[in-house]
Amino acid sequence: MEEIAFDVVVIGGGAGGVSAAVGAAQAGARVALVERSGFLGGAATNSSVLAYCGFFTQAGERIVRGVGQQFIDRLEAEHLYRAEKQPYSGNTIVLLDRETTKRTLDSMVEAAGVDVFLHTTLISADVSQREESSGRKAAGGQSSSVDAVTVLHRGGRVRLRAETFVDASGDAILAAEADAGLMVSTPVERQGSTLVMHIGGVPASANLPTPEDIDAAFEQHFVTTGVRLTRSNSVCVRSPLSGELMFLLADQHFDALNVRELSRAEMVARRQTADIFAALKNRLPGWESSYLANTGPQIGIRETRRIQGIASVRGEDVHLGTKNDQTGIAKCGWPIEDHSQPGKTTYTPIGDDGWYHIPGEALSSSSHANLWGAGRVISSDPQAYASVRVMGTAFATGHAAGVYAALSASGAREAGHASNEEAGFHAAVRRELSRQGADI
Repeated sequence: MEEIAFDVVVIGGGAGGVSAAVGAAQAGARVALVERSGFLGGAATNSSVLAYCGFFTQAGERIVRGVGQQFIDRLEAEHLYRAEKQPYSGNTIVLLDRETTKRTLDSMVEAAGVDVFLHTTLISADVSQREESSGRKAAGGQSSSVDAVTVLHRGGRVRLRAETFVDASGDAILAAEADAGLMVSTPVERQGSTLVMHIGGVPASANLPTPEDIDAAFEQHFVTTGVRLTRSNSVCVRSPLSGELMFLLADQHFDALNVRELSRAEMVARRQTADIFAALKNRLPGWESSYLANTGPQIGIRETRRIQGIASVRGEDVHLGTKNDQTGIAKCGWPIEDHSQPGKTTYTPIGDDGWYHIPGEALSSSSHANLWGAGRVISSDPQAYASVRVMGTAFATGHAAGVYAALSASGAREAGHASNEEAGFHAAVRRELSRQGADI
Protein backbone atom coordinates (compact mmCIF):
# COMPACT_ATOMS: atom_id res chain seq x y z
CA MET A 1 0.00 0.00 0.00
CA GLU A 2 1.24 3.48 -0.88
CA GLU A 3 2.09 5.66 2.14
CA ILE A 4 2.35 9.45 2.10
CA ALA A 5 3.50 11.63 5.00
CA PHE A 6 2.00 14.99 5.94
CA ASP A 7 2.06 17.31 8.90
CA VAL A 8 -1.74 17.57 9.08
CA VAL A 9 -4.50 15.41 7.60
CA VAL A 10 -8.03 16.83 7.47
CA ILE A 11 -11.01 14.52 6.95
CA GLY A 12 -14.01 16.20 5.33
CA GLY A 13 -14.15 18.97 2.75
CA GLY A 14 -17.04 21.12 3.93
CA ALA A 15 -16.71 24.64 5.30
CA GLY A 16 -14.93 23.40 8.43
CA GLY A 17 -12.58 21.08 6.56
CA VAL A 18 -11.62 23.60 3.89
CA SER A 19 -11.01 26.24 6.55
CA ALA A 20 -8.93 23.81 8.64
CA ALA A 21 -6.83 22.80 5.64
CA VAL A 22 -6.23 26.37 4.49
CA GLY A 23 -5.52 27.62 8.02
CA ALA A 24 -3.02 24.81 8.65
CA ALA A 25 -1.30 25.39 5.30
CA GLN A 26 -1.06 29.13 5.96
CA ALA A 27 0.63 28.27 9.26
CA GLY A 28 3.32 26.40 7.32
CA ALA A 29 2.07 22.81 7.49
CA ARG A 30 2.01 20.21 4.73
CA VAL A 31 -1.69 19.39 4.54
CA ALA A 32 -3.85 16.66 3.02
CA LEU A 33 -7.60 17.22 2.66
CA VAL A 34 -9.73 14.09 2.19
CA GLU A 35 -13.25 14.39 0.74
CA ARG A 36 -15.51 11.52 -0.33
CA SER A 37 -17.32 13.54 -3.03
CA GLY A 38 -15.86 14.86 -6.26
CA PHE A 39 -16.11 18.44 -5.02
CA LEU A 40 -15.78 20.48 -1.84
CA GLY A 41 -18.51 22.26 0.07
CA GLY A 42 -20.13 19.74 2.40
CA ALA A 43 -23.82 20.36 3.05
CA ALA A 44 -23.80 23.43 0.80
CA THR A 45 -22.96 21.42 -2.31
CA ASN A 46 -23.87 17.86 -1.29
CA SER A 47 -27.29 18.78 0.09
CA SER A 48 -27.90 22.12 -1.68
CA VAL A 49 -28.11 24.10 1.54
CA LEU A 50 -27.10 27.17 -0.42
CA ALA A 51 -26.78 29.61 2.47
CA TYR A 52 -24.03 30.19 5.01
CA CYS A 53 -25.47 30.91 8.45
CA GLY A 54 -23.28 32.32 11.21
CA PHE A 55 -21.19 35.01 9.50
CA PHE A 56 -23.23 37.73 11.25
CA THR A 57 -24.91 38.39 14.59
CA GLN A 58 -28.55 39.41 14.78
CA ALA A 59 -27.35 43.02 15.03
CA GLY A 60 -25.58 42.61 11.70
CA GLU A 61 -22.02 42.51 13.07
CA ARG A 62 -19.65 40.38 10.98
CA ILE A 63 -17.88 37.96 13.33
CA VAL A 64 -16.37 35.38 10.95
CA ARG A 65 -13.33 36.47 8.99
CA GLY A 66 -10.00 34.77 8.32
CA VAL A 67 -10.48 31.90 5.86
CA GLY A 68 -14.20 32.71 5.77
CA GLN A 69 -13.31 36.20 4.62
CA GLN A 70 -11.27 34.72 1.77
CA PHE A 71 -14.45 33.03 0.55
CA ILE A 72 -16.43 36.28 0.78
CA ASP A 73 -13.66 38.21 -1.00
CA ARG A 74 -13.78 35.80 -3.92
CA LEU A 75 -17.57 36.13 -4.18
CA GLU A 76 -17.26 39.91 -4.15
CA ALA A 77 -14.60 39.77 -6.89
CA GLU A 78 -17.16 37.99 -9.10
CA HIS A 79 -19.95 40.38 -8.02
CA LEU A 80 -21.81 37.41 -6.52
CA TYR A 81 -21.80 38.33 -2.84
CA ARG A 82 -25.35 38.60 -1.53
CA ALA A 83 -26.58 38.60 2.06
CA GLU A 84 -30.15 38.76 3.37
CA LYS A 85 -31.67 39.14 6.81
CA GLN A 86 -34.03 36.30 7.68
CA PRO A 87 -37.38 36.98 9.37
CA TYR A 88 -37.36 33.96 11.70
CA SER A 89 -33.88 34.11 13.20
CA GLY A 90 -33.24 37.82 12.67
CA ASN A 91 -29.78 36.86 11.43
CA THR A 92 -28.20 37.59 8.10
CA ILE A 93 -27.28 34.69 5.82
CA VAL A 94 -24.87 34.62 2.88
CA LEU A 95 -26.62 33.25 -0.21
CA LEU A 96 -24.72 30.85 -2.43
CA ASP A 97 -24.64 29.61 -5.99
CA ARG A 98 -23.75 25.93 -6.09
CA GLU A 99 -21.20 25.95 -8.92
CA THR A 100 -19.59 29.19 -7.77
CA THR A 101 -19.19 27.71 -4.29
CA LYS A 102 -17.45 24.62 -5.67
CA ARG A 103 -15.05 26.65 -7.80
CA THR A 104 -14.34 29.16 -5.06
CA LEU A 105 -13.44 26.50 -2.51
CA ASP A 106 -11.25 24.80 -5.14
CA SER A 107 -9.36 28.04 -5.67
CA MET A 108 -8.85 28.54 -1.94
CA VAL A 109 -7.26 25.15 -1.26
CA GLU A 110 -5.18 25.37 -4.44
CA ALA A 111 -3.86 28.81 -3.49
CA ALA A 112 -2.90 27.52 -0.05
CA GLY A 113 -1.01 24.53 -1.47
CA VAL A 114 -3.26 21.88 0.09
CA ASP A 115 -2.96 18.33 -1.31
CA VAL A 116 -6.60 17.46 -2.07
CA PHE A 117 -7.91 13.88 -2.23
CA LEU A 118 -11.39 13.96 -3.81
CA HIS A 119 -13.41 10.78 -4.39
CA THR A 120 -11.62 9.41 -1.33
CA THR A 121 -13.18 7.77 1.73
CA LEU A 122 -11.71 7.13 5.17
CA ILE A 123 -11.85 3.43 6.03
CA SER A 124 -9.64 3.03 9.12
CA ALA A 125 -7.32 4.74 11.58
CA ASP A 126 -4.11 3.55 13.24
CA VAL A 127 -3.90 4.52 16.89
CA SER A 128 -1.16 4.17 19.50
CA GLN A 129 -0.78 4.94 23.18
CA ARG A 130 1.20 8.07 23.95
CA GLU A 131 4.46 7.96 25.88
CA GLU A 132 5.22 11.44 27.16
CA SER A 133 8.88 12.16 27.90
CA SER A 134 7.81 13.85 31.13
CA GLY A 135 5.90 10.78 32.23
CA ARG A 136 2.67 12.82 32.19
CA LYS A 137 -0.32 12.55 29.90
CA ALA A 138 -0.96 15.30 27.41
CA ALA A 139 -3.21 18.25 28.23
CA GLY A 140 -6.70 17.15 29.19
CA GLY A 141 -5.52 13.64 30.13
CA GLN A 142 -5.35 12.34 26.57
CA SER A 143 -3.58 9.00 26.38
CA SER A 144 -3.91 8.04 22.70
CA SER A 145 -2.65 9.36 19.39
CA VAL A 146 -3.72 8.86 15.77
CA ASP A 147 -0.70 7.76 13.74
CA ALA A 148 -2.21 7.36 10.28
CA VAL A 149 -5.42 6.85 8.36
CA THR A 150 -6.14 4.49 5.49
CA VAL A 151 -8.29 5.91 2.73
CA LEU A 152 -9.83 4.35 -0.36
CA HIS A 153 -10.18 5.83 -3.82
CA ARG A 154 -10.89 4.34 -7.23
CA GLY A 155 -7.27 3.28 -7.65
CA GLY A 156 -7.01 1.50 -4.31
CA ARG A 157 -5.93 2.18 -0.74
CA VAL A 158 -3.49 4.81 0.50
CA ARG A 159 -2.07 5.27 3.99
CA LEU A 160 -1.80 8.91 5.05
CA ARG A 161 0.58 9.40 7.96
CA ALA A 162 0.66 12.69 9.88
CA GLU A 163 1.61 14.33 13.14
CA THR A 164 -1.89 15.71 13.71
CA PHE A 165 -5.43 15.20 12.41
CA VAL A 166 -8.62 17.21 12.08
CA ASP A 167 -12.04 15.53 11.94
CA ALA A 168 -14.31 17.78 9.87
CA SER A 169 -16.44 14.92 8.56
CA GLY A 170 -19.70 16.16 10.07
CA ASP A 171 -20.27 12.72 11.58
CA ALA A 172 -17.05 12.37 13.64
CA ILE A 173 -16.05 9.49 11.37
CA LEU A 174 -12.33 9.76 12.13
CA ALA A 175 -12.97 10.03 15.86
CA ALA A 176 -15.18 6.95 15.72
CA GLU A 177 -12.62 4.93 13.74
CA ALA A 178 -9.93 5.97 16.20
CA ASP A 179 -12.09 4.93 19.20
CA ALA A 180 -11.98 8.48 20.52
CA GLY A 181 -14.44 9.73 23.09
CA LEU A 182 -17.77 10.66 21.47
CA MET A 183 -20.98 12.49 22.35
CA VAL A 184 -24.09 10.89 20.84
CA SER A 185 -27.61 12.02 21.63
CA THR A 186 -30.46 9.56 21.34
CA PRO A 187 -32.20 9.61 17.95
CA VAL A 188 -35.29 11.19 19.52
CA GLU A 189 -33.21 14.06 20.94
CA ARG A 190 -31.25 14.80 17.76
CA GLN A 191 -31.85 17.67 15.38
CA GLY A 192 -34.09 16.58 12.50
CA SER A 193 -32.89 16.30 8.92
CA THR A 194 -34.33 18.06 5.87
CA LEU A 195 -34.25 17.38 2.15
CA VAL A 196 -33.73 20.78 0.52
CA MET A 197 -35.81 21.55 -2.55
CA HIS A 198 -35.21 24.15 -5.25
CA ILE A 199 -38.12 25.41 -7.34
CA GLY A 200 -37.67 27.14 -10.69
CA GLY A 201 -40.04 29.01 -12.96
CA VAL A 202 -41.35 31.39 -10.30
CA PRO A 203 -41.06 34.93 -11.71
CA ALA A 204 -39.19 37.58 -9.79
CA SER A 205 -42.41 39.56 -9.56
CA ALA A 206 -44.03 36.85 -7.41
CA ASN A 207 -43.88 37.43 -3.68
CA LEU A 208 -42.07 34.89 -1.54
CA PRO A 209 -44.70 32.86 0.35
CA THR A 210 -45.23 33.55 4.04
CA PRO A 211 -45.79 30.79 6.61
CA GLU A 212 -49.48 31.65 6.44
CA ASP A 213 -49.46 31.19 2.65
CA ILE A 214 -47.75 27.81 3.04
CA ASP A 215 -50.17 26.72 5.78
CA ALA A 216 -53.12 27.56 3.53
CA ALA A 217 -51.59 25.67 0.60
CA PHE A 218 -50.94 22.64 2.79
CA GLU A 219 -54.50 22.69 4.14
CA GLN A 220 -55.96 22.82 0.65
CA HIS A 221 -53.66 19.97 -0.40
CA PHE A 222 -54.92 17.89 2.55
CA VAL A 223 -58.55 18.54 1.62
CA THR A 224 -57.86 17.58 -2.00
CA THR A 225 -55.54 14.60 -1.54
CA GLY A 226 -55.76 13.48 2.08
CA VAL A 227 -51.98 13.98 2.45
CA ARG A 228 -51.08 15.94 5.56
CA LEU A 229 -48.09 18.31 5.32
CA THR A 230 -47.02 20.11 8.46
CA ARG A 231 -43.95 22.30 8.44
CA SER A 232 -44.47 25.89 7.23
CA ASN A 233 -41.81 28.10 8.87
CA SER A 234 -39.20 27.27 6.24
CA VAL A 235 -36.24 29.22 5.04
CA CYS A 236 -37.34 30.58 1.68
CA VAL A 237 -34.84 32.54 -0.38
CA ARG A 238 -34.22 33.24 -4.04
CA SER A 239 -30.84 31.89 -5.13
CA PRO A 240 -28.29 34.08 -6.93
CA LEU A 241 -27.87 33.54 -10.69
CA SER A 242 -30.48 30.77 -11.10
CA GLY A 243 -33.30 32.68 -9.42
CA GLU A 244 -34.63 29.39 -8.03
CA LEU A 245 -36.43 29.38 -4.70
CA MET A 246 -34.86 27.30 -1.94
CA PHE A 247 -37.17 25.70 0.63
CA LEU A 248 -36.41 23.60 3.71
CA LEU A 249 -39.76 21.91 4.26
CA ALA A 250 -39.29 18.15 3.84
CA ASP A 251 -38.32 17.13 7.38
CA GLN A 252 -37.45 13.61 8.48
CA HIS A 253 -36.60 12.39 11.99
CA PHE A 254 -34.54 9.20 12.06
CA ASP A 255 -31.20 7.74 13.10
CA ALA A 256 -28.77 8.85 10.39
CA LEU A 257 -26.17 6.43 11.77
CA ASN A 258 -28.48 3.57 10.78
CA VAL A 259 -28.03 3.06 7.04
CA ARG A 260 -31.45 1.46 6.55
CA GLU A 261 -33.20 4.32 8.31
CA LEU A 262 -31.14 6.83 6.33
CA SER A 263 -31.96 5.11 3.04
CA ARG A 264 -35.66 5.05 3.81
CA ALA A 265 -35.64 8.69 4.90
CA GLU A 266 -34.06 9.72 1.59
CA MET A 267 -36.82 7.99 -0.38
CA VAL A 268 -39.68 9.16 1.83
CA ALA A 269 -38.41 12.76 1.72
CA ARG A 270 -38.26 12.69 -2.08
CA ARG A 271 -41.93 11.68 -2.20
CA GLN A 272 -42.66 14.35 0.39
CA THR A 273 -41.10 17.09 -1.75
CA ALA A 274 -43.36 16.11 -4.67
CA ASP A 275 -46.42 16.68 -2.46
CA ILE A 276 -45.03 19.93 -1.09
CA PHE A 277 -44.35 21.25 -4.57
CA ALA A 278 -47.80 20.25 -5.82
CA ALA A 279 -49.43 22.01 -2.84
CA LEU A 280 -47.51 25.23 -3.44
CA LYS A 281 -47.95 25.27 -7.22
CA ASN A 282 -51.70 24.74 -7.02
CA ARG A 283 -52.24 27.49 -4.47
CA LEU A 284 -49.74 30.30 -4.91
CA PRO A 285 -50.22 33.09 -7.48
CA GLY A 286 -47.51 33.35 -10.12
CA TRP A 287 -46.49 29.70 -9.76
CA GLU A 288 -48.31 28.48 -12.88
CA SER A 289 -45.06 27.73 -14.76
CA SER A 290 -43.06 26.59 -11.76
CA TYR A 291 -41.24 23.27 -11.61
CA LEU A 292 -39.28 21.24 -9.08
CA ALA A 293 -35.73 21.91 -10.28
CA ASN A 294 -33.88 19.60 -7.89
CA THR A 295 -33.66 18.16 -4.42
CA GLY A 296 -30.60 17.41 -2.34
CA PRO A 297 -29.09 15.45 -4.01
CA GLN A 298 -28.84 14.01 -0.52
CA ILE A 299 -30.80 14.82 2.61
CA GLY A 300 -29.30 17.47 4.86
CA ILE A 301 -28.31 15.75 8.10
CA ARG A 302 -28.08 18.10 11.07
CA GLU A 303 -26.84 15.77 13.78
CA THR A 304 -25.23 12.39 14.30
CA ARG A 305 -22.28 12.40 16.75
CA ARG A 306 -19.46 14.69 17.84
CA ILE A 307 -16.19 14.45 19.71
CA GLN A 308 -15.90 14.51 23.48
CA GLY A 309 -13.66 17.49 24.04
CA ILE A 310 -11.50 18.60 26.93
CA ALA A 311 -14.27 21.17 27.42
CA SER A 312 -17.66 21.67 25.77
CA VAL A 313 -19.69 24.61 24.53
CA ARG A 314 -22.73 24.78 26.82
CA GLY A 315 -26.23 26.08 26.43
CA GLU A 316 -25.39 28.45 29.27
CA ASP A 317 -22.67 30.00 27.07
CA VAL A 318 -25.27 30.75 24.41
CA HIS A 319 -27.82 32.21 26.83
CA LEU A 320 -25.21 34.42 28.53
CA GLY A 321 -23.09 35.31 25.51
CA THR A 322 -19.99 34.03 27.34
CA LYS A 323 -16.63 35.59 26.45
CA ASN A 324 -13.12 34.25 27.19
CA ASP A 325 -10.13 36.22 25.92
CA GLN A 326 -7.71 33.52 27.06
CA THR A 327 -8.98 30.41 25.28
CA GLY A 328 -11.69 31.75 22.95
CA ILE A 329 -10.67 30.90 19.40
CA ALA A 330 -13.87 31.54 17.42
CA LYS A 331 -17.06 33.55 17.73
CA CYS A 332 -20.58 32.19 17.24
CA GLY A 333 -23.43 34.56 16.52
CA TRP A 334 -26.10 32.11 15.34
CA PRO A 335 -28.99 31.55 17.76
CA ILE A 336 -30.14 28.19 19.07
CA GLU A 337 -32.04 26.83 16.06
CA ASP A 338 -33.90 23.80 17.34
CA HIS A 339 -35.18 21.19 14.90
CA SER A 340 -35.72 18.42 17.45
CA GLN A 341 -39.54 18.60 17.21
CA PRO A 342 -41.02 17.24 13.94
CA GLY A 343 -42.38 19.96 11.68
CA LYS A 344 -41.33 22.79 14.00
CA THR A 345 -38.33 25.12 14.22
CA THR A 346 -37.74 27.34 17.23
CA TYR A 347 -35.11 30.05 17.69
CA THR A 348 -33.59 31.23 20.97
CA PRO A 349 -31.39 34.34 20.75
CA ILE A 350 -27.86 34.63 22.14
CA GLY A 351 -27.50 36.69 25.29
CA ASP A 352 -25.42 39.80 25.99
CA ASP A 353 -24.29 41.41 22.70
CA GLY A 354 -25.32 38.54 20.46
CA TRP A 355 -22.23 36.34 20.25
CA TYR A 356 -20.17 34.03 22.45
CA HIS A 357 -16.70 32.55 22.39
CA ILE A 358 -16.04 28.93 21.48
CA PRO A 359 -13.15 27.69 23.67
CA GLY A 360 -10.22 25.95 22.08
CA GLU A 361 -10.66 22.97 24.42
CA ALA A 362 -14.01 22.22 22.74
CA LEU A 363 -12.10 21.41 19.55
CA SER A 364 -9.56 19.15 21.24
CA SER A 365 -10.33 15.46 21.74
CA SER A 366 -10.33 14.45 25.40
CA SER A 367 -8.85 11.05 24.56
CA HIS A 368 -6.53 11.62 21.58
CA ALA A 369 -3.83 14.26 21.96
CA ASN A 370 -3.32 14.97 18.25
CA LEU A 371 -6.97 15.03 17.14
CA TRP A 372 -9.15 18.13 16.74
CA GLY A 373 -12.73 18.58 15.63
CA ALA A 374 -14.08 21.22 13.26
CA GLY A 375 -17.57 22.27 12.26
CA ARG A 376 -20.50 20.42 13.75
CA VAL A 377 -18.36 17.71 15.36
CA ILE A 378 -16.92 20.01 18.05
CA SER A 379 -17.77 19.21 21.67
CA SER A 380 -21.04 20.78 22.80
CA ASP A 381 -24.15 20.00 24.80
CA PRO A 382 -27.46 19.56 22.91
CA GLN A 383 -28.59 23.18 23.36
CA ALA A 384 -25.31 24.72 22.25
CA TYR A 385 -25.04 22.23 19.40
CA ALA A 386 -28.17 23.72 17.84
CA SER A 387 -26.24 26.99 17.62
CA VAL A 388 -22.61 26.07 16.79
CA ARG A 389 -23.35 23.53 14.03
CA VAL A 390 -23.98 26.01 11.17
CA MET A 391 -21.60 26.41 8.23
CA GLY A 392 -20.56 30.03 8.77
CA THR A 393 -19.42 29.15 12.28
CA ALA A 394 -17.73 26.05 10.85
CA PHE A 395 -15.41 28.34 8.91
CA ALA A 396 -14.30 29.82 12.25
CA THR A 397 -13.94 26.55 14.20
CA GLY A 398 -12.27 24.88 11.22
CA HIS A 399 -9.76 27.70 10.90
CA ALA A 400 -8.89 27.35 14.57
CA ALA A 401 -8.65 23.55 14.41
CA GLY A 402 -6.28 23.79 11.45
CA VAL A 403 -4.01 26.23 13.28
CA TYR A 404 -4.04 24.08 16.43
CA ALA A 405 -3.09 21.05 14.34
CA ALA A 406 -0.37 22.89 12.42
CA LEU A 407 1.30 24.41 15.49
CA SER A 408 1.05 21.14 17.39
CA ALA A 409 2.60 19.26 14.44
CA SER A 410 5.45 21.75 14.41
CA GLY A 411 6.01 21.19 18.12
CA ALA A 412 5.90 17.42 17.63
CA ARG A 413 8.63 17.57 15.00
CA GLU A 414 10.87 19.70 17.23
CA ALA A 415 10.30 18.21 20.68
CA GLY A 416 9.08 14.68 20.04
CA HIS A 417 5.69 15.22 21.66
CA ALA A 418 2.55 17.25 21.01
CA SER A 419 2.93 20.87 22.06
CA ASN A 420 -0.64 21.41 23.21
CA GLU A 421 0.43 20.84 26.85
CA GLU A 422 2.95 23.69 26.73
CA ALA A 423 2.20 26.96 28.48
CA GLY A 424 0.92 29.60 26.13
CA PHE A 425 -0.24 27.21 23.41
CA HIS A 426 -3.70 28.80 23.27
CA ALA A 427 -2.03 32.21 23.09
CA ALA A 428 0.17 31.03 20.23
CA VAL A 429 -2.89 29.76 18.36
CA ARG A 430 -4.72 33.03 18.93
CA ARG A 431 -1.72 35.00 17.65
CA GLU A 432 -1.54 32.89 14.50
CA LEU A 433 -5.28 33.15 13.92
CA SER A 434 -5.02 36.94 14.27
CA ARG A 435 -2.09 36.98 11.85
CA GLN A 436 -4.30 35.13 9.36
CA GLY A 437 -7.09 37.69 9.78
CA ALA A 438 -9.48 35.72 11.99
CA ASP A 439 -11.86 37.59 14.29
CA ILE A 440 -11.34 36.10 17.74
